[in-house]
Amino acid sequence: MTAAQTSFALERRNDQGFLRSTERKGRAAGFKVRGVEGWRGVAALAIVSVHAWQVMDTDDDGLGPLYETPGLLTAILSVDLVVDLFFVLSGLLLFLPFVVAALDDSAHIPSGDDFLWRRVFRFIPTYWVLVIVCWSMRNYGVTTADWLDLVEHLLLVQAFDSDRIFATIGPAWTLSVDWMFYLSLAIFAPAWTRWVRQAGGEGRRVLRLVGPISAVALASVLYKLNVDFVWEIEADRWAWRFGPAAKADDFAIGMAAAVLVVWMGSRRIPAWASLVLAVTGAWLLFEARRTFYYAPESVIESLRHPIASVGWTLILVAVMTCRSDRPARWVDNALLLRLSVVAFTVYLVHEPVAIGFENLGLIDTDPNGYLRNYLLIAVASLGLAWVVHRVIEEPFVDVGSLRPRSGGRRDLYAELDLPPLPAETASPGALRADVLDARGARRPTLEMEVLSR
Repeated sequence: MTAAQTSFALERRNDQGFLRSTERKGRAAGFKVRGVEGWRGVAALAIVSVHAWQVMDTDDDGLGPLYETPGLLTAILSVDLVVDLFFVLSGLLLFLPFVVAALDDSAHIPSGDDFLWRRVFRFIPTYWVLVIVCWSMRNYGVTTADWLDLVEHLLLVQAFDSDRIFATIGPAWTLSVDWMFYLSLAIFAPAWTRWVRQAGGEGRRVLRLVGPISAVALASVLYKLNVDFVWEIEADRWAWRFGPAAKADDFAIGMAAAVLVVWMGSRRIPAWASLVLAVTGAWLLFEARRTFYYAPESVIESLRHPIASVGWTLILVAVMTCRSDRPARWVDNALLLRLSVVAFTVYLVHEPVAIGFENLGLIDTDPNGYLRNYLLIAVASLGLAWVVHRVIEEPFVDVGSLRPRSGGRRDLYAELDLPPLPAETASPGALRADVLDARGARRPTLEMEVLSR
């Protein structure tokens, strides 16, 4: 893809693809893709629905009430497939700038340190504050507190520890996996992009992008099959099934979607083709539903998460590339876009909120009280998430965006639109003599002059 073709694609896709907000510097820090942003709000509220059910548990099996009703239980527990949507979105959105740079020689190749800098400011401050608060509420005493749990969570390595992966803030295990993906992109993606650029022709470049992605996805799938059927790892050794190696295929599938979207450029598919893709994706999600509670009994059960990721990707591509703008408008409606802004903080705070309500005796353990419990937890989580977002997350995102994408520090003084210095005070000596003549007296119209470069 030539530079002109890429620029044309990006310009033509402004109504459906790459958008930038100018309201705040932090909101202009990354790409926004048509028909994608609203999914974050959907996924966050769906995860809340699962934990609102599990907090109603009365027999300590962690599955919630109505264990004797397998159909209802498996339907609720299958909502965990939205976690795969989070990973697919990360792979799609974060790999997107590198794909654009790989297929367009005129595009800037993001540096690893700049990429990591922005990711750190995006979620680390909020995450650290919430982890410290939640850990402090559960750990007391210098000798009795689980300090290793705190260290692992602060360093985002809890996904490697089966005993602590779900401790402190249970859903935060996904951030530990995400962090490994961020580090991998920061280390390998810039050099990978430069290597892709060395190939001549768009087809060869696409192959150099898709080849490593396919290898990662295949390795992750084989890893899961070995864990379940060759090594036969116990079901409660969670790190083997929830760690970075087990989830690498989710990210790879999202990265493949990024390659497809950029390669398509301004081309769109007809509405009937989008419908076929969306229906196929929904069917794959149905097939990936949970059929067993713990150890997988079949290959489909073992690979339910990558199957779900393919399903989510087909739905995302159907919405993003449809000729009709209606599917994208349905996803990116005003409500879901507002929910997506606080989706990250909702995801982090909803479990502590649910546990807090449980400790206060406000959770109804009767299955008929589920809707009430869900609304209570969801509303409280949204309120707390909005406060955390405005007080912690949003300011740090703005600070992180002040760093120029080319690296280094931004010279704020050089960006000021200063008036020209009067000729009579243009030299430092004249300015010094003018100050000495004042002899400490207050001038009625004292102005500060700044020497321009």
